[in-house]
Amino acid sequence: MSELGKTLSQARIARALALEDCERDTRISKRYLDALEREDWKIFPAPVYSRAFLRTYAQYLGLDPHLLMRMLKEQEAPEIKPLPEIAPPSPTGAMNWWLAAAVVVFMGIVGVFLYVSSLGGDDDGGNAVTPGATVQVEASGGGPRPALGRPVGEVKKGVVPDLAGVRVDDAMAALAQAEINYLVIETAAVDGTPGVVTSHEPAAGAKAGRNTSVTLVVPRG
Repeated sequence: MSELGKTLSQARIARALALEDCERDTRISKRYLDALEREDWKIFPAPVYSRAFLRTYAQYLGLDPHLLMRMLKEQEAPEIKPLPEIAPPSPTGAMNWWLAAAVVVFMGIVGVFLYVSSLGGDDDGGNAVTPGATVQVEASGGGPRPALGRPVGEVKKGVVPDLAGVRVDDAMAALAQAEINYLVIETAAVDGTPGVVTSHEPAAGAKAGRNTSVTLVVPRG
């Protein structure tokens, strides 16, 4: 665990908070909060989710989100690997011709097999995913959620996107992508689908400055 994960874990322990307490208050699955503290980025479906959840978790623990975001970006720096060495061609040309012929025959057999399999494999029991369909990521355990909310539209840096009707996790990720701070208010005083944003302030299209914080209003389930 490097400095980023230790900072999150120590801040939570210093406040005598369990992961369950943080999950309840931030509405972020305990699984993702634990992954942030262990710096296990493979759990997140996309980098934008890890950035959004890290920003929210840091604000919740009273830490500087900008500092932790810089630490995360340093970890995301691409690793430059040396190019593999290319072995010189074999001098045995006859052997290469035989090998090439064998590969062609093998690929032909595989192609025929896949074609025949595709003819009899149209019935997939109704489990195929329709192209363009939205697959919801797991949250709070218990398997995938049913599809909630509409997709997020175009996201521009420094401009508040239209988030009404969008699932709160996707809204948080979109605001993180736009580099805008946010606050989630869960209340029973508004009607709508739990977990889906009913309204937000500032409105869509507003220019966001460094100190701007978008308030997301979400019905309580």
